[in-house]
Amino acid sequence: MSKSKTLKFETLAEENAYYNEPVTVRLFKDNDRYKDDVFVAVNGVGMIVPRGVEVKIPRKYAEAIKNSEIQDGFCADYQSSLSSASKSKELSE
Repeated sequence: MSKSKTLKFETLAEENAYYNEPVTVRLFKDNDRYKDDVFVAVNGVGMIVPRGVEVKIPRKYAEAIKNSEIQDGFCADYQSSLSSASKSKELSE
């Protein structure tokens, strides 16, 4: 597991500037499950991010999307482990 880098800011203004800085993102798009635009909210303020095109959005929204993707990966791994354990148990009975 990688170590996460802790950001330190001298002032709240510096922190706000960092998280509001525009960054470029491109969300995966296909014609099946990943075809719709993505709604993302941070502290009650939401925005819709289109899929399949590069867009500039504030870093705080990009971070929320990245964290969501990481959590989706953990969830998929957990579901897979539960499914494998269940199949192993069925085979041993």
